[in-house]
Amino acid sequence: MADAPGTIRQRGNGWQVIIRVNGKRFQFGPRTAPFLGTDPIRNEVEEWVWRKHEELKKSAKRDVDGLPNSVRFSELVEQFRAEEMPMLTKGTQAAYGDTLKPVGQYFGDILGDPLLENIHARHIKAYVSWRRVNRQNGKDTLSNRTLAKDRVVLHRIFAFADRLEYRDGNPVARVKAPKCDPHDPVILTDDQYEALLRECEQAGPMLHLYALLLGEAGPRAYSEALRIQWDDVDLEDGFIWLSSGRDGHRLKGGKGRWTPMTPRLRQAMREHFATFRFSAYDGQRSPWVFHHSQSRVPVYNAGDRLKDLRGGFDRAVKRAKLPKGFRRHDLRHRRVTTWLADGKSAAIVQEAMGHSDLRTTMGYKHLSKEHLRALVETESEETGDTKQGSAR
Repeated sequence: MADAPGTIRQRGNGWQVIIRVNGKRFQFGPRTAPFLGTDPIRNEVEEWVWRKHEELKKSAKRDVDGLPNSVRFSELVEQFRAEEMPMLTKGTQAAYGDTLKPVGQYFGDILGDPLLENIHARHIKAYVSWRRVNRQNGKDTLSNRTLAKDRVVLHRIFAFADRLEYRDGNPVARVKAPKCDPHDPVILTDDQYEALLRECEQAGPMLHLYALLLGEAGPRAYSEALRIQWDDVDLEDGFIWLSSGRDGHRLKGGKGRWTPMTPRLRQAMREHFATFRFSAYDGQRSPWVFHHSQSRVPVYNAGDRLKDLRGGFDRAVKRAKLPKGFRRHDLRHRRVTTWLADGKSAAIVQEAMGHSDLRTTMGYKHLSKEHLRALVETESEETGDTKQGSAR
């Protein structure tokens, strides 16, 4: 085998190969490398030898550099859970946990927990095909949206492996994400927004302030709004501090930020302070703006933080007869959209919302149609004349 990194000898219908790397001798034959026992032509064997030689060189270099070899997929996932996932928000951790269940089933039970260096793009494609018809709950074919989410998680796991130098490259990067339409948020009209607030007010002061906070300031419904403490609210200047890192809780962007209160929210917050700020439960004052005012032992005690208001909120949505598909998070979308429609600086809106990229903020522009009106308005319309420009 001229200029090749090894020796090839034919043995019956198979082949024997000897490869030398850094003075070490590696021998392969029909039993140790099944490919060599399937009667391939010599050119195919030579190609296999070159590929194997490159693998052995990389492995030898890792040994010299003191890097780990032969890490299995399950070991990577456990390290990812221990080191990467705690840095994510609670909601993202839960979403990743849901994805890791089918991922573990496929790569563990079906592929037999392969070594990382033996996982290639074709295995990722095979997982996507398998996952499409193997959902954890229900029998319907999985949506492209969920498949795209699974791909994001796998990409992050293998990027983690690449950073740790457990393997070279990310096989997920070579697999295109399934195409899916983005979720279109439901942007409430002013009348629908007021109807929601009325229903929330009927349900109680905590739910009413919660809905008003989401609509007027736009914090994230779970990870931000429900973690506000009394000391985070500056009633005098009209700001709320959304803290990141307190008690181990991290916001999505990883940084705390100030968000302004509208006059309406500021007044509601003053009234909430007057009612609940100095309330004592078993002699203790709650540090949380949103807290239980009564105990339900052993589930929670009065003064404990309200961890979720979804049930009451969803019932209010139903009573207000809001459009199908409306979610709490859509109030955040509405806040961004209305600010942009009013001509507020996109950079300032980005800061208030905690978007890491201005493109995320500008992505909301299409949700409001008002800025498009300028295409058909004339100067006379802006001064009160309703005459429209003619179509061309």
